[in-house]
Parts: sequence; C-alpha cells; structure tokens
Amino acid sequence: MNVFSLVSILATAWCGLTLAIHGIVMIAVFVHPALRRRAATRSDQPAVSIVIPVRNMEPEIEEAFASVFSQLYPQFEVIIAAAEEASPAIDVARRVASRFPHIASRFMLGNKRFTLNPKVSNVAPAIAAAEHDLILIKDANIRLADGQLSDLVRELAAGTGIVCALPIGVRPETFFAEVECAMINGRATPFFMAGSMLHLAIGWGKVMLFDRRDYNRVGGVEVMAPTFGDDHALVRALAGIGLRVVYSAGVVRQLVGRRTLREVWDRQLRWMVIRRDYAALAFFAEPFFSAGFATLAGAAAGSTLGIVWWKAAAATLGFWLMSETIVVAARGWSWSWRFPLIGICCELLIIGLWARAWSARKVLWAGESFDVDGGPPRASVAATRN
Repeated sequence: MNVFSLVSILATAWCGLTLAIHGIVMIAVFVHPALRRRAATRSDQPAVSIVIPVRNMEPEIEEAFASVFSQLYPQFEVIIAAAEEASPAIDVARRVASRFPHIASRFMLGNKRFTLNPKVSNVAPAIAAAEHDLILIKDANIRLADGQLSDLVRELAAGTGIVCALPIGVRPETFFAEVECAMINGRATPFFMAGSMLHLAIGWGKVMLFDRRDYNRVGGVEVMAPTFGDDHALVRALAGIGLRVVYSAGVVRQLVGRRTLREVWDRQLRWMVIRRDYAALAFFAEPFFSAGFATLAGAAAGSTLGIVWWKAAAATLGFWLMSETIVVAARGWSWSWRFPLIGICCELLIIGLWARAWSARKVLWAGESFDVDGGPPRASVAATRN
C-alpha cells in the first residue's frame, strides 16, 4: 500500500465519520424538542424575577419588551438593567411597562462596569436585588412566545441547574444577515440541541433561567466576572455541583434585520474567541468537523470509493448543505432559496474566523473594543457584590 492509498483510506473514514455526525446533529433538531417536553416535569409555578439587560436600540425592541410583560404567569417581576441613566431603549422599556401597570417592574440604571464582561456588570446588581429566587435573564432583543415563561419553569426540574432557550435568527434583510442566520440556525442551534441530549455542559446566554440559591452556591458573579463566556462559566460551575444545563423544547426569536459583513465578522469572532479560551477542544476541532474539511476528505476518498474526485467532493458538500437546508426549511427558520450559497459563505467565513481567533486579543461588543486579557481586579468584583 502506497502513501496515496493510505491517505485515501483515512480520508474515506474521516469523511464518513463527519457526515455521520452531521446527520445525527441534524436529526437532533427534530428529536430534542420531543425529549425535552417529556422531561418537563415541574408542576409548581414559583414567582420569577426577569432581568433584562439593555444597551443599544434594537429592531422591534418594543415587541420584545411587550412579549415579557404579557406572559400569562401567576407572579413575576421585570427588572430593566442598564449602564446608562437614559437612552432610547430605556424610554421604550418605560413606555411598555406603563401599558402593564399590574406587572411589578423596576429600573436599575447607571450600573457601573466592575467586571471584564459589561453584561455581567449590568445584571449582577439586578440579580442580587431581585425579589424572587428564580431568575430569568433575557437579552433585550429576544422575543418570548406566549406561555414561554411557564414552559421554561416546567423544565427547571430536579437535577437541572439552568434552562437555556436557543435563539433563531429571523427576518434577515441583507445577504450577510442571511449568512448570520444560517450560522445560527443551520449550525449552532442544531449542535447545541445535540449537545443538550448528551448532557454537555455548554451554555448560550440569550435566555437563561436558574435558581439564585444555586447561583450563589457556585460563586455567582465571581464565576462569571472574569470572562466574556459568562454563560459557559456559570454552566460549568453548576455542573461542578452536579446540576446540568438543558435547552428548552421551544426556541426564541431574534430579529436580525440588516447586517454588514463587518458586523457579522465582529460578532462571530467574539464567540470564536470565547470558544478558544473556554472550550479549547471544541475550538481546535471546529474546522475539522466542518463542511469544508469534509468536502476535502470526500475528494481524497474518491479513489478508494471508485469515484472521480470532484464528484465525490460535490456529493459530500451537497449532502451537507442539503441536510441543513431541509432542517431549516422544515422548522421554518428563515429559509431562502439562496441557502446553499449562503452555506458555502458560512464555511469560508468560519475558516477565516478560526485562523484569526488564534491571535485575537481584542473583541468588539456593541461597537466597543474589549481586551480579552483585561478587566478589573477580582477584589473589586467581591466589593461590588457585597
């Protein structure tokens, strides 16, 4: 056996493995919700404090605020947290709150940054001041479905430390907005659903429900403060005391609107750097389990399979993109006729992001540059908490 034959055999095995994993992940999109609904066994409905960190004005932010205040749930309060004392987004939140006078609401404004992560600095005082022990943190641009608060609470059953809801990008208005939707809907969300089925300790912080008593047991703000991956840090800390993370059966909707290539690049790079620093194995393996690498392996496998190399490569890429297209279209997750082309753009973008993330020391968040190695000393975190 010569070297070329050995490479072809190994490529055949790798291509088969990655395609099998990809197929299983796509199937998980349909299996996961059914399993989660069956596991949602909690029957009581304790009071909940909903914390909404606010920073920038977002598309349809008024509808997103209203989706919280209009939840049919026995008792909950809403806390709007912001670093600013006033902003257009805060004005919208006040206007919405005034339409629901029967819902307890508070505004905690002017929260000073005392951690590396500005979101943690914003929500930590609200978590500490919340009236109730069940805490739901929801990003301001996320819209809850009717009855979703009840569904999330039902999934916070015994042995569960945190319930997250996966976001789906909707209503993209530009080509690169479609690219970002594809990266979220066709790649990230299916992988997180599959990971949830395997009880992997991975977090996604768009919507998180947890018990403050568990949060305090694992160190709370001190765990989340030193990292931009605050959701990962909290999930791993809870896993350390035997509490798992689950992803809810229902997804949440995030209006994407208009996106430029630069905006998509900056956001995805921040998430890539987070994986580099807090999920190193997943970061290292990411390109090797991508459509691009699988396609290269398929081309190299052609001689072993008795297929012309370009036909083997085309078949591999076609299976990958078609399976994602079917999943996104079947679930109604912002499918468009350009999805296969968009999928190829995603793969090229991921390769560039992965290469850049190896040396990136700064990330952009809401237009502001942050040093991933910076941040205030740990002592200041403890002082603020107390």
